[in-house]
Amino acid sequence: MGSPFVEKNAFMNRAIYFLLMFIVLLPADGQAAAREIISEIRFVGNEITQESVFRREMYVKEGDEVDLKKIAASTQAIMDLGLYRSVKYKLLDTDRPNEKILQIKVWEKYYKLIIPRLRYENNQWRTGIQLRWDNVNGLDHQLKLLAERLGAEMGVSELRQQFKYKYPNALGSDYSFDLRLVNQNKIDASIEGEFQNQLDQSFELGVFKWLNKQHRKKGWFIRLGYDVRERQYEDLATRDIVDSIGSVQVSLKYAYKNVHEYYYNRGGKYYGYEMKIAEDAIGSKSEYLTHYLFYRSYYRFKSRPDDNLNVQTILGTSNDNVLGDRAFTLDYRSGLRGYERSRFQGNSVLVVNTEYLRPSEWFPTLRFVYFVDMGSTGESLKDAFNGPLRTGVGFGIRWKIPALVRVDLRVDVGYGITDDNMRVTVGTRHAF
Repeated sequence: MGSPFVEKNAFMNRAIYFLLMFIVLLPADGQAAAREIISEIRFVGNEITQESVFRREMYVKEGDEVDLKKIAASTQAIMDLGLYRSVKYKLLDTDRPNEKILQIKVWEKYYKLIIPRLRYENNQWRTGIQLRWDNVNGLDHQLKLLAERLGAEMGVSELRQQFKYKYPNALGSDYSFDLRLVNQNKIDASIEGEFQNQLDQSFELGVFKWLNKQHRKKGWFIRLGYDVRERQYEDLATRDIVDSIGSVQVSLKYAYKNVHEYYYNRGGKYYGYEMKIAEDAIGSKSEYLTHYLFYRSYYRFKSRPDDNLNVQTILGTSNDNVLGDRAFTLDYRSGLRGYERSRFQGNSVLVVNTEYLRPSEWFPTLRFVYFVDMGSTGESLKDAFNGPLRTGVGFGIRWKIPALVRVDLRVDVGYGITDDNMRVTVGTRHAF
């Protein structure tokens, strides 16, 4: 007959053993139940966009475990393309309990747009038309054509024509290309008593590559550019070419971009460095070296996620003029609202922009903006830092049109403190 102590001890050992088995096996069974596989990924709503565009941005693929964080990141990455009004996902059941179908639904925007251009400046109307075709053939290509009449001087019309094309992931590779052609003219009266027709032509080709392992449109990237420019001066009286200057420029841009697109606003950062060099060794008629640093940040707030605090800082310098002009111009178009066109020029520039955007409570796509712009130019960085700081302040409105690609109608009323001058700026893109 066994001892009561021994029997009690054996019972306790068995109880501890079963308790340990329960503790070990319970999480394992729970994990097995929760381990679901994505058996299929479906895309719906994409009447134009091809699936390859979506799959480049996905953080999950068929055969992966269901990971809600990666799925949410995938839908946001697709939204960041700027081609869709909204992107949603849904997990659908299948005949097998541990398999799910991931369905991603997009609401596409209008990709072809004709924009009339109308502006009154320097007592003249500037008129024109722009054709924009985003998502060409459903492959996220971009095409822009512009024809604009800038006014007339001395009986000569000033015209601008531009062609731009962006070709991402060329032939399925990790490389993207962009091409830009510009042809324009304007009357040059810089020499007193002489009027010449300044004819400008340029050709630029860029090669672009994202540096993340997945080659998504996010993170660090590098761009190499090749730009050929030619400027001729035509005598208005004889129509003879009296002078010409040109450049062959090579550029390098290294930057980081992680900007998210939301229904009403943006969030994230974009900063980097760009160098442009023109040398006789590469066939350039003129020589210069330009450095350009920029930083942009778009802040959103937990308490007011549809608000934005946007900040931009620019620092640039060049060791010489570019095609006879100063390398940098500071005016209402280049970050100093409230000042007339080409107001300040120099071979160095410093710009700081701050704006706060708050949506209307009754119409959130309409936002009110308050801004402060500050900048300075000079012949050197020392001049730009130590020179007078020009300031512009003002307010405006933004109307984000969800159905159109990258269209934010913008009206800004700026007051240039230095010139004691008010100026209204109208555009279809963000100020920065």
